[in-house]
Amino acid sequence: MIVSGFQVETVQTPLHGPFVTSRGSRLASRSVAVTLDLDDGFAARGECVPVTYVTGETIESVCADLERVGPQLIGLDAGAYRSSFARFAELLPASHSARCALEMAALAGWSHALGAPLHLLFGGALDAVETDITIPIVDNAAELASQAWEQGIRIFKLKVGDSDPEADLARLRAIAGVAPAARIRLDANQAFDAEGALDFVGRALAEGAQIELLEQPVPRDDFEALGRVAERSPVPVIADESVRTPHDAITLAATTPVHGFNVKINKNGISGALDIIAVARAAGRKLMMGCMLETRYAISVSLAIACGTGAFEFLDLDSHLLLSQPGPNTLFTQAGGIMRPL
Repeated sequence: MIVSGFQVETVQTPLHGPFVTSRGSRLASRSVAVTLDLDDGFAARGECVPVTYVTGETIESVCADLERVGPQLIGLDAGAYRSSFARFAELLPASHSARCALEMAALAGWSHALGAPLHLLFGGALDAVETDITIPIVDNAAELASQAWEQGIRIFKLKVGDSDPEADLARLRAIAGVAPAARIRLDANQAFDAEGALDFVGRALAEGAQIELLEQPVPRDDFEALGRVAERSPVPVIADESVRTPHDAITLAATTPVHGFNVKINKNGISGALDIIAVARAAGRKLMMGCMLETRYAISVSLAIACGTGAFEFLDLDSHLLLSQPGPNTLFTQAGGIMRPL
């Protein structure tokens, strides 16, 4: 599976509605796609969605990085994915999202070379997983939750961190009103301080909601505050933006009681994601698989890793449900929250 050429393009996919978090609002997902042309005629595709506040990358920086290293990939054996990963890390040591796109393409080449789907190549531990769906900071949160419940989704990830905590609680009550049996995951995207996070969780539980976890309550570099929240929280605390590299996972596992890590291939790179899985398993921490407004193609790769390894207790692979993508989904099936790779 020798690389004979490459192309880079940008893609914009509209969202069904505004995606609002404590970090801002988006109406569309902008991604970068890379294609590695292989010598047997196969086009191995990879994608990434750079998010500046997470990895420091932009659409422009990712395109520049990929165009810069592309000529150096000619002659690479994309079917030998681990050696390809090592080469990508050498060329792009600090560009997590750009590496993700190249690593995804290499995995496509590996799967093509062996004639087997990725979830089986990664171990085939599970044939299905259950995802949540994200409810952003919007006025029609209850309407979105009601629609998702009618579609069979039973877990909601509620974005919190509004400038008015009472508004967050009002959305929680509204969702409980239309889906009282729903399991709720709270995602603050760094919006709280330690005491504010603990107070909010306490008030949310007092509302009677079934809170499963609290994700990234405090600023990403404040490991001490993250540890204080995890030590006192009545629900598991999952680090997201704080875990950008396997080294971050090792540090958090060694120095804090944080309960788990959110793995995202666009944040960690695929190689980094696999390493963080190993760290979490060794340290006895929980794992969540998340996404960053990827298309269904990229979601299918995260799904393959989740099903292949069987490592994840929490799944947040919902961005394809938030995007308006034309055409049928030939990559996986979904019934309610249950996703099965094809």
